[in-house]
Amino acid sequence: MTDIDAKNDEVAKSRKGVIRALLALGLVVVLGGGYLAVGGADGVVRLLSGESDTPAEDVQPSAPETPAAEEPVAEEPAAEEPAAEETATAETPAVSDTSGTSNTSAVTPSPAPEATPPTADQQNRMYWEQIWSQEQIGNLVRGEIASFTLGTVTRSGSTANVRVTANYKSGSAVSGTMVLRDYSGIWYFSSITRDGHAAITPMGTGDTSVIAAIVSQQAANQEIPTGIISGGYKKVTVNSVSQGSGTATLNITLSGGTAAPMPGTITCVSKTIGGVKHWFITSFAK
Repeated sequence: MTDIDAKNDEVAKSRKGVIRALLALGLVVVLGGGYLAVGGADGVVRLLSGESDTPAEDVQPSAPETPAAEEPVAEEPAAEEPAAEETATAETPAVSDTSGTSNTSAVTPSPAPEATPPTADQQNRMYWEQIWSQEQIGNLVRGEIASFTLGTVTRSGSTANVRVTANYKSGSAVSGTMVLRDYSGIWYFSSITRDGHAAITPMGTGDTSVIAAIVSQQAANQEIPTGIISGGYKKVTVNSVSQGSGTATLNITLSGGTAAPMPGTITCVSKTIGGVKHWFITSFAK
């Protein structure tokens, strides 16, 4: 081989060496760029492990799954509140009055039934028995009697007989009987007479105005008659007498029995019969 051929051969070898060096350099550059592109050593590890190298902030979250539409549940209707009137009815029971209408207000007690008045015969009997009692009633109205002492009470059916002693201001005393009668549960004063006094025979219908006063006023004032019959009072003291043209009022005090002393009044009215003034006791009232 000649020197020229040897030089050419060395040149060719040098070129091949340079080319190989350039190729190696290019490969290094390419590998280096890829190395950097995948994030260096960490990127290579991720590539080898199969992990994504996409940064976390670049990963878009997947849209949440939309749940299947639920069928609407039928709502139960809310319980209706009772109307005001219904509530009031439930809390306050309706009370039917005598007219048949409903009444939710407070119940007012019914007034006591009116007393059955005495019959016509009973009324006339009281009228004539008071005429029979004119001696003692007259002395009482004129202020001659200071007190009455009440003794034994004897009841027989609808009649109560009360033994009495009339104590006169003059100092004398007269014994007799006071009669009270029960007509339909109401006690009425009927008579007061001394022992031995002759009875009088009724002579027909009495004065209606006097009878009406006796019946109405005595029916409305029962405390003193019932107190006398029960033994609550044993003495009637006459404190004063006030007399007008046709009326007289006696202020009295009842005492001596099981009840406490109590003031009261005896009211009388007058009626002229046959030219003579007669007095009738219309009430004993507290």
